[in-house]
Amino acid sequence: MGDFNTNFIAPLSSRSRKLQEIIRSTGLHVLPLQATHHNINGDDTWLDLMLTSTPTSVPTHGQYPAPGFSHHDLIFLSYTIKPPKPQPRVLSMRSFGRMNKENLCKDASKVDWDQLISSPSVDEKVHIFNEVVLGLYNTHAPIRKIKLKRPPAPWMTEGIRMAMRRRDRAFRKFRRNRCNDNWTKFKVSRNRCNQMIRNAKRRHILENINPASPADIWKFLGTLGIGRQRHSDFQATISLNDINFHFSSATPLNNQTKCRTLNYLNGLSRLNVDFFEFSSVAVDEIKNIILSIKSNAVGCDNISRRMIVTILDHLLPAIWHITNFSLSSGTFPSLWRKAYVLPLPKIPNPSLPNHFRPISILPFLSKVIEACVQKQLSQFIFRNNLLSPYQSGFRPGHSTVSALLKVVGDIRTGMQDTKVTVLAINQLNKDLDYICSWSTKFGLTVNPTKCQAIIVGSPRMIQRLTTMSLPPIFRG
Repeated sequence: MGDFNTNFIAPLSSRSRKLQEIIRSTGLHVLPLQATHHNINGDDTWLDLMLTSTPTSVPTHGQYPAPGFSHHDLIFLSYTIKPPKPQPRVLSMRSFGRMNKENLCKDASKVDWDQLISSPSVDEKVHIFNEVVLGLYNTHAPIRKIKLKRPPAPWMTEGIRMAMRRRDRAFRKFRRNRCNDNWTKFKVSRNRCNQMIRNAKRRHILENINPASPADIWKFLGTLGIGRQRHSDFQATISLNDINFHFSSATPLNNQTKCRTLNYLNGLSRLNVDFFEFSSVAVDEIKNIILSIKSNAVGCDNISRRMIVTILDHLLPAIWHITNFSLSSGTFPSLWRKAYVLPLPKIPNPSLPNHFRPISILPFLSKVIEACVQKQLSQFIFRNNLLSPYQSGFRPGHSTVSALLKVVGDIRTGMQDTKVTVLAINQLNKDLDYICSWSTKFGLTVNPTKCQAIIVGSPRMIQRLTTMSLPPIFRG
């Protein structure tokens, strides 16, 4: 819903008909309204539209005039959302709720790490560490299977449980003696219980939405079954082995490109900087890194963040030793290099391997070494000014937004200085194909080549480029 700056009151203009065709082609419907923009001199227009794919889910909609602060009417709608009914799932979980933390910490404090410290390889150290941690939790919080029949109810309180018990007692009493008095008492108990549940749900939703960021709001709505579901079931027409082969296959590199790149790098003059060496990491720094990692995903070592943080003070000496031994020996633990790869579909009905994107779930403690390496390498690179000033990726304070702002700023500056402005775009195969087919359908012209030049300026400025060697262009 919003201002489309296109009048939808008959007779429709060519612009209105094109927008109407776009809306129809995407399977959307325009909810009917009166004129929403009121001119002082001239006819009123319908510029503010509300689009929906399911009009039957909109029980009410309308508009209110707002002459005090706008020429536009305020438009509103009420949308019916019915979350999908959850299916029962069987999960293997550790019984942390029944765990005696004091006994766990007591046993963890008695662990002797001498065998781990004296081991010659980092893989053996990690193996011993995992055996100790899993042994502790297998004793104090064993794995058990549970069946989830319904989603959790964080809004549930003891008062609501008491009201539900009173409601159930009143209903049982009515079934034993079906009289009007018992039926009236049951209805009063039922209505009071339902009202308490509705109010508790509203409070829970408002408490989680009001102070949250947009990303956290959508994440919270996902827990209510609203929006795109993360664990959606799909019928893939391709085997998991083919998907795995696609993910594990490296992109072929042209030998000519490889030689040209190596020759260019070898021809560069060596910078006058010191050689990089990893330094030892302090215990407090490792502890801060562990506590800063918020991911609860469990990797192939079956050790979660909660298992580490619960007895962190007792495990910290071993983690500190493994981390510094890995940095000093230049060896990353083999087990921590293994990951569970989840293929997530990019489109609703995937049929090819490239229709999936991989999500890797690494062991929790592997992120600790990665964070130590990233911090020391970043400090070395920034201290010696080894990054290009035009790099925006993997750089603090930079992002695709800052890169786009620079491009837009350069284009604006070039046009203000009456310079020819050329924008070269590369690696847009899929997106550009979609844009090309869409624009052709609606009467636009886009060059569907991988690399193109879009020239912004007057015809006189464009004419000056006829003698230059440029990729194919379209003019705008």
